[in-house]
Amino acid sequence: MKKLYLTLIATMLSFNANAFLISPHVGLDYVSATPNGFGDIDSLNGGALSVGVKALGFVSVEGYYQKYFSTSVAHGSKTKPAAYGVDAVFDTLNLGVVELLTTVGYGKYTLDGGKLDKKMKDFEKEAYRAGFGAQINPTSNIGIRAMYRYVFPEDNIFKKNVQEFTVGLRYYFF
Repeated sequence: MKKLYLTLIATMLSFNANAFLISPHVGLDYVSATPNGFGDIDSLNGGALSVGVKALGFVSVEGYYQKYFSTSVAHGSKTKPAAYGVDAVFDTLNLGVVELLTTVGYGKYTLDGGKLDKKMKDFEKEAYRAGFGAQINPTSNIGIRAMYRYVFPEDNIFKKNVQEFTVGLRYYFF
């Protein structure tokens, strides 16, 4: 029991010293994507909302939801692509104000509406994603992040791959 009290006191002292082991954050990004391969969609623009936790100062786990603006597909119809999933973001090199990042993740990419071909009206496929980027931290609570991600779907029904470029802000609560 004494060890539990000692651990609790040490944790409280670390909170007072602003030496948090975890730091929750939210992010808002602009997303520009270039799907490559099959289909009628050549480029996508949209936004992403992410919620995450940075642990131990060098790894973050982030859940994301991306929504792209409506785009035209075959036969004059429109589709509203979206994506959601989880990423692990690692500080490959942390220089204090500037961080060089790498990321790996998994998500689902969906198309609602539109007719990409005769058999596909609604589409949802899983995809892995990996990337790199940088983040500038002008204050301890604000981060400005730019990332490049390469998305490779599990099967090549919709696209062979998607390349994404994101630019956005992160707000760290601690």
